[in-house]
Amino acid sequence: MEQTVERVFTKEILQNAAAQFGLSVDEKPVGEFENYLFKGKTEDGVQRILRLTHSSHRSKNAIEGELKFLKYARENGANAAGSLFSLNGNLVEEHVASDGTSFFASMFEWADGQLVDRSNPNVWNDHLMFTWGKTIGKLHALTVDYPNTDSREQWDEDAYLVEMLNHEEIGPYTKKLLEEIGEYERNSKSYGLIHSDLHLHNFFVNDEGEITAFDFDDLQYNYFISDIAIVLYYTAWGSKESFEEKSAFAKKQLSIFRKGYETEYILDEEWYSRIPAFLKCRDHTLYYVLTMKFEGKEKTPRVIELCEQLKERIMNDKTIIDLS
Repeated sequence: MEQTVERVFTKEILQNAAAQFGLSVDEKPVGEFENYLFKGKTEDGVQRILRLTHSSHRSKNAIEGELKFLKYARENGANAAGSLFSLNGNLVEEHVASDGTSFFASMFEWADGQLVDRSNPNVWNDHLMFTWGKTIGKLHALTVDYPNTDSREQWDEDAYLVEMLNHEEIGPYTKKLLEEIGEYERNSKSYGLIHSDLHLHNFFVNDEGEITAFDFDDLQYNYFISDIAIVLYYTAWGSKESFEEKSAFAKKQLSIFRKGYETEYILDEEWYSRIPAFLKCRDHTLYYVLTMKFEGKEKTPRVIELCEQLKERIMNDKTIIDLS
């Protein structure tokens, strides 16, 4: 979390937010990268997640747009941890900080299961890839008929990408990439509200191999294929294998993923040839995130290494994997 946000977040804000949703919460967050996340329980012991989002990250209107879509998706069969109302009947409650900025509180269902253990072949297997594809396919099928809203941004309005345009070295590469993607046709069959970040750390899998998706904070209007590129990107990102090995695995992964995806939704074949552009787009976004989030802080050797890798790929027009 940025230092400016850390300075104004207090226990009083947390406790007041918890009370509005009828929760008792642990004071130690379970997540604090772009939002503060806390484990909580209702009076009758039902587990929940309480999220607090600073106004520098999202507006109240944008958060409400996210939560309304999530509620719709959950009610129509999506495997996702749904958004829930406060005791006042609101999806979002606002708390003003000492500097006049705000924290927006929201509550979510608890997701059963646990994060994927890639060392466990009983979890990290073809069944998971199929189910992962089916989960995203269902979300895409639902977004086709969801009414347009101006509460969530278009992909090319993303603050991280916009800021990258001003980067002295990388800005011209970002501009070229955005122009390339911007030429793709936008229609409801291939473009709409998507999760935009459904990687391995944004869903739980239970003992039956069922997935529950969460963290729809990056919900945005984007090409459906971007969601698929994100899956491939992050399984390569966390791998210690060689480039060739990661690429071979990604090809196999995509084949199985598509079988699951296409039980819910069919995307025209041409979009799969455009995956490399969206892999590159994630490089640009992550480069900004890693440099911005650690501004004023000492970067670890790992963060420095990642930034160097991202920069090298961007400036040499490379992708994290090769699907050709």
